Amino acid sequence: MENSFSNSNQSGKRRVGFAFILAAALGSGVITELRAQVIVAPNSLATNDGNSSNIVPKGPAIVHVMQIFDSAQFGDLSGPSFLTQLARRPDAIPGPSGPRTSTFRLYASTTSRSVAGMSTTFSQNIGTNNTLVFDGTVALSTQNLPGPGNTRQFDIVYPFTTPFLYDPAAGNLLVEFQTSNSGAAIQWDAFTNDPSVRTVLAFGSATAPTGTIGGSAVYQLTFAAPALATIRASQVEVCWNSQSNLTYQVQYRSDLTTNLWTSLVDCVRSTDSVTCINDPIVLGQPQRFYRVVLTNCVP
Repeated sequence: MENSFSNSNQSGKRRVGFAFILAAALGSGVITELRAQVIVAPNSLATNDGNSSNIVPKGPAIVHVMQIFDSAQFGDLSGPSFLTQLARRPDAIPGPSGPRTSTFRLYASTTSRSVAGMSTTFSQNIGTNNTLVFDGTVALSTQNLPGPGNTRQFDIVYPFTTPFLYDPAAGNLLVEFQTSNSGAAIQWDAFTNDPSVRTVLAFGSATAPTGTIGGSAVYQLTFAAPALATIRASQVEVCWNSQSNLTYQVQYRSDLTTNLWTSLVDCVRSTDSVTCINDPIVLGQPQRFYRVVLTNCVP
């Protein structure tokens, strides 16, 4: 709050006045519709089928999988966003479609490792904000529905129970599956030799310490923007120290670079050591700066 003092000359009488200037952003409450944003990684395969495919055969299978996504793949995000779901799609050439029961632990973190520098030792890739985002069982299957270009829809879904806040400016995204599954065979779209994504995997143990570089599934990642908190008040209360039976005028303006002040109300005659008036807030109204001036006006 800025304080200023001035002299006021009314009706030929010179009286000492004062003004307290304060700003209030009126109508500043904003309602923002937050929509989920989906990103296909690699971006180049958003409408193109990958150059490979992965088939999980019928019966039990245990696998440890870790995948690094280069942060440049998330350039469409406006800033830090919550990752809420991963999904795979079937290959363009129809194959086994499940259903398959998968019990897995899914982790996400921000890693300082580059895609090319990914280690085959799983623990060396994990970021300091490693978060368990799912621990449970889901049924995996696909309807092999057509998608954009020559692709299929992403309907092999891995949900999150805990969203992961990812900031592309902080590093690359790492996801890790520790999974045990069984049931019918299933196939999904995959690719090899893309510099933006890399995968390490190991079969036979969901917690194997090391693995080998292998083909990567094409993923659709769903992000939700962080919740935006807004504050909305119904009115501004302007109060000042006053002297009984003196008159004051409350004035406002929306821009401090001008000298034009507008009276909020007619003169206010004080009856106590503190006087207050209220100014209702109107949605969309510009901010206001207030001052209170001692005057000779007549209420």
